[in-house]
Amino acid sequence: MLGSSGLKRWRENYYGSAILAALAKPIGLVCRQVSTQLERKVRKNGVTVPLPNGRTLRLARDSGVGMASLLFWRGFEGYEPETSKTLRFFFERADTFVDVGANYGFYSVLSAQWNSSLRVVAFEPVPQIYAGLLRNLVLNGLERRVAAYQIALADHTGTATFYLPRSEGKDFETTGTLVSESWQTRKRSPQIEVETARFDDFEQSHSMKVDLVKIDVEDLEADVLKGMQQTILRDRPFIVCEILPREHGNEKTREMVKALGYTAYWITNCGYIPVSRFDADRSSSKDFLLSPVCVAGDVVNDLEAFWELRQTSCLLAS
Repeated sequence: MLGSSGLKRWRENYYGSAILAALAKPIGLVCRQVSTQLERKVRKNGVTVPLPNGRTLRLARDSGVGMASLLFWRGFEGYEPETSKTLRFFFERADTFVDVGANYGFYSVLSAQWNSSLRVVAFEPVPQIYAGLLRNLVLNGLERRVAAYQIALADHTGTATFYLPRSEGKDFETTGTLVSESWQTRKRSPQIEVETARFDDFEQSHSMKVDLVKIDVEDLEADVLKGMQQTILRDRPFIVCEILPREHGNEKTREMVKALGYTAYWITNCGYIPVSRFDADRSSSKDFLLSPVCVAGDVVNDLEAFWELRQTSCLLAS
């Protein structure tokens, strides 16, 4: 049998290395194809994931490419583990959760299954994905618990052009945007007209006190925050927001966070790291906790500190 020392000698030998490389590539391609086929099968058949509280989370057929696969192979913590852990902490304590860019509804379903008394309001503008969101709500028996709207939250109420990727796979499900300068526009991707709303306008006819917001809107973060500015200043919710590194440095979002009096914390597997900008290279994580309170420390590990400080601040304000 070829041991580790023998394999090392083969790699260091020119001819041995060439043979190993020649064998490794086709084996790797075959493994990749097998992995892709397994992922597609999982996606097409949907997935059922048990939760620690005895409930289950179900995704319908064709309702998420990578998401269903990760949940199938790794369990309910397999999809965005640090972000999911952060949101689950707040699900247990919040009264109202607003899911902006709900996609197929993973977090909407998870939140409602995690806390049976939590009010959940979800927004998803893309017709095909919104239909999948509704299927998942019905599949989980949550169609009356979660209020879902086919609306894109923005900084104006009306309509707007929404840019879709050409692909029907992962890109289609996760990277549509209202931003006209996006890569989707440069590639002449399909366009659709969608209904838009400022959350502050929406809230006028759907009164609620918001404790928690999740935002995943592909470079429209600043506009969404601007459109819900009155609600944020009034209720001071915690906001979990995806902010990808971009050429413009996310300056509009940074300025909006500052204007709201919020502090941004980078969500990592080491804890919550306070940041003043969003343009750093951070391939490992793309989500941030935007907090109405500032907790001291270079790295914060205790989410309870955030929650208790906010509760105290709210009591003092009242």
